[in-house]
Amino acid sequence: MKVLISPPMRFGKEFLGGMRRTLEVYSRINEEVYLCVDEKTFNEIDPEISPLLSKFHVVKSSSTDKKAYLKGFINCLKEARKVDVIISYSEYSLSVYYTWLLSIFSRKPFIVVVHHVTEQIRESKFLRFAINRSKGIICLDNPEVFDELKKLFPKKIILTSTNGVNVDDYYTEDDKVCDGIFIGNYGERKGVKYLFQIWDKVNEKVNAKLCILGKGWKETPKNSVYYGFVSEKEKRELLAKSKVFVFPSLYEGFSLAVAEALSSYLPVVTWDLPWSKRYPVAIKVKFDDVNSFAEEIIKLLRDDSLRKEVGKRSREFAKTLTWDKAAIMEREAIYKIIDYELIN
Repeated sequence: MKVLISPPMRFGKEFLGGMRRTLEVYSRINEEVYLCVDEKTFNEIDPEISPLLSKFHVVKSSSTDKKAYLKGFINCLKEARKVDVIISYSEYSLSVYYTWLLSIFSRKPFIVVVHHVTEQIRESKFLRFAINRSKGIICLDNPEVFDELKKLFPKKIILTSTNGVNVDDYYTEDDKVCDGIFIGNYGERKGVKYLFQIWDKVNEKVNAKLCILGKGWKETPKNSVYYGFVSEKEKRELLAKSKVFVFPSLYEGFSLAVAEALSSYLPVVTWDLPWSKRYPVAIKVKFDDVNSFAEEIIKLLRDDSLRKEVGKRSREFAKTLTWDKAAIMEREAIYKIIDYELIN
């Protein structure tokens, strides 16, 4: 089977978790995979990520240069005509529309990968129309995501896959520079307003520094350091030098950031919400109880033995989350959707 990944993948600061997942999964899928990439940002690829590209046929295209956009689309279209299926690696509108157009002009089926149900999907009839033109949907194995998709697309084939983490790439260090660490772009879904309240409460009782990684932050909680977008290597170093992963997110499909934190021997404190049931080792707090959330963090910061004990359990659980398992699930889902005979 031949697969094309669309739209052109952007690197550098535009590189998101869904893109990382796509490279990890499809580099292991044991099929011939063509990957459309944005030529302008291609030289900004993280050195830690670039080895994965050896598993793909790289198709130079454009998604950031308006002058080269049409030429880039034609390059992807040439390859689309040679493959069996086109994959939209995310559920965002530009990704779906681009892939849908490739499907129309190439007359090849396309599949949409949904990490979580976005407001775009909920609110845009045209986006839902485009997704309904697909052969099927692959979503992460999160019952909350699956059930909502079933309500939105009752006649569509929807199958599940998963995420993983390269546990051996992560580690811990005795020398800590962050008391708490948060990874995520600024936004309501990530529970940012609660993060401000929680960290205020923490600092009422202990002097604790919060490290923040992500994009779009114009203001941060007091006693925090904002690192912005960092490389994979820098992210792993900061996780290793942190004490607690603070994550008051409201909704996740999988949360690769949590998997990476667990791999780094970190206790994870989060809300007790449907998405977090995937992580039984996480310390979960009843939603919007900011005081209790802060108290759990304070308890871990004051008790090194407890923190290390929870961290070891975190690491052991992270070992069960593998990219090989994700690749097997993804491959099986694609074959079922396009009704091919699966040959192992």
